[in-house]
Amino acid sequence: MTDLPAYVEFGGLGSAPGPLQCDDTTLYVFGLKADHAKLDALCQKAFNTPTGGAVDYRPLGDTVIVTFGVVGAIRPEYEPWHSMGTVREPQVGFWIPVARVKHDGDKLVAQDFGMFCAAMMLDNPISLLSGREDYGYPKTMGWSTMPDDATQDTAPFTLDVFGMDFGGDEHPERRRLMDLTPVGDELSEVELALGDILTVGEWIKDMLFDRPGVDLGLHFAIEFGKALKDHKVNQVFLKQIRATADGRRADIQQVVVAPAITKNIKVSQLVHDYDLTIQHLDSHPLHDELGIVAQQRVTLALRMRFDFLIDAGDVRWAAPGTTNG
Repeated sequence: MTDLPAYVEFGGLGSAPGPLQCDDTTLYVFGLKADHAKLDALCQKAFNTPTGGAVDYRPLGDTVIVTFGVVGAIRPEYEPWHSMGTVREPQVGFWIPVARVKHDGDKLVAQDFGMFCAAMMLDNPISLLSGREDYGYPKTMGWSTMPDDATQDTAPFTLDVFGMDFGGDEHPERRRLMDLTPVGDELSEVELALGDILTVGEWIKDMLFDRPGVDLGLHFAIEFGKALKDHKVNQVFLKQIRATADGRRADIQQVVVAPAITKNIKVSQLVHDYDLTIQHLDSHPLHDELGIVAQQRVTLALRMRFDFLIDAGDVRWAAPGTTNG
């Protein structure tokens, strides 16, 4: 990396570099049922096809993890940004639990676990640019609302986006995309883990690996267990920048893996199930790309409180003729 040119800092503060320390984080985690075939098609479109099979991630099961939350204080590790202050980031993320696979004849053999970030919406402009530039978070503008404490409050979770339907006379504006409304009898709060990600990992394994379509052998089990022991989850991205000469192509196209290293985790089950409603918007194709069922009862609902470090990313593949390619 030392042969890369220095980033030229000038003008107004638009972004800050990673690694990023993210403290006082609260995430509400929902498991949404989706179409496995569409998840597989999206993963192949993002990884297998552009890399020519060099990097191949496949979905584990038919669940998309949606996170509503707030990172209370984000602070870059590098100076002078470390001493400038912190950023608060409300966000909504859409994550696909995936395995990196290798082909063994007709079998897909899982190598290691990751969380593919398929979409993220937030209203903080510095966070919007920083995550896209450094790691490849597919961030767009969005406005979320959530209860102060969903283990006690019955207010809904909502997501508005800057979006549109496509047509010659259409234009983007703030529009409602998603609602999660508590429903049914109140459940008793259950503390699942205190300061430990192991139970979260067991929840992921038991509830999400229901129809993987890949061989989860001993090697995958060892790597998954090691990551949990290290309190680490690999975030997986397709990082791209449109080409100057032809915006339909990419000047930079990379598969990036960035570990999120967690600590001080506390997990609680939410006190209600939720009814999900998704509004159709051509600009945010949650059904066409992710196959999320537009109306469904959501029973996998947790609250997580923790601190974490988004560590330096690793470029696993770069397109020939682009940076690192």
